[in-house]
Amino acid sequence: MTNIISVQSSVFNDLVGNQAARHILSGQGYSFYEIPTVILTSHKAHKSSLQLHPQSLNPWKIFSNIKKIYKLKKQDLTIVGYIPNIETSKSVAKIIKNQKKILLDPVMGDLGVGLYISEDVAKFFKKMITKVSFISANFFEWSYLNDENTNHYELPQIIKDLKLFSNRHKSQLLIRSIPYKGDLLNILCQNNKVWGITTPNINFKNRFHGAGDLSTALYAHYINQNISLKKTLENITGDIFNLLALKQSKLNRRRVFKAKSLDNL
Repeated sequence: MTNIISVQSSVFNDLVGNQAARHILSGQGYSFYEIPTVILTSHKAHKSSLQLHPQSLNPWKIFSNIKKIYKLKKQDLTIVGYIPNIETSKSVAKIIKNQKKILLDPVMGDLGVGLYISEDVAKFFKKMITKVSFISANFFEWSYLNDENTNHYELPQIIKDLKLFSNRHKSQLLIRSIPYKGDLLNILCQNNKVWGITTPNINFKNRFHGAGDLSTALYAHYINQNISLKKTLENITGDIFNLLALKQSKLNRRRVFKAKSLDNL
C-alpha cells in the first residue's frame, strides 16, 4: 500500500489541512500519516477559533517518531501545507530536507484577502519552492512568491515565468484559480509543457475554506497515478469543481473538463 505523509494544520471542525487531505486520500487506498503544524478547533477565519497546541509542538519530532514506527521512506510523497510561525517552519524545513518527493502548498493568502501569514513565513515559502518537486498554489500565492502584482500579471507572462521556474528547479507546478476572462483558469506546468483549463467561478454565499487543500490532495493522488500532465489537470479540475458545485447544489450531473495546451501562448 502506498504511503502519503501530510504535514499541515489539523482542524477539528472544518474540512481543511490534514482533514481535507484525509477526506480525499483515505478512500483511495493509501496509508495516510498526519503530522500537525498547528491544532485548531475550527478554521482561523472563524473569530472564536481556538488554537490548542503548546509552543513546544514540533512537527520534526512527530515526523521522526512516525517514520520510525511505520517504516516510512524518503521516497514517500509528502504534502506540506499551512505553517503558523517561523519556529514551526524551521522544524518543517528538516522534513523537507529529509524527504525526496515533496508537494508544497504554500498556504499564504488569496485575492480579496491578501497575505494572512507573517512575512517571515512567506519568505520561508519563497525559499522552499526552489527545493521541492511539486508546487500547488493559488494565483495570489504564485504572484507573491514570484514578486508580481496580481493586478498587472498577464497570462503570457505567467506562462513564461512558470516555464522558466520549472526548467530551472526541475519541478512541476499547479497554479489554481487564475482570473481569466470572467472565469477561473487552472494551469499545470512541467518544463516547457503547459496545460490549462477554465472553469466557471462558483459564487459561494459564504467564503469556502479548504478548496485549495482539497485540490492539493487530489493533485497528490494523481501524482501517484503516473499519468500525463493533461490528464492530471483534467482530473483535478473536474473532481474539485464537481465537489464544490455539489456543495452549492448547482450540479445535476458531473461535468467533464478538457485541458488545452498553452505551450505557444
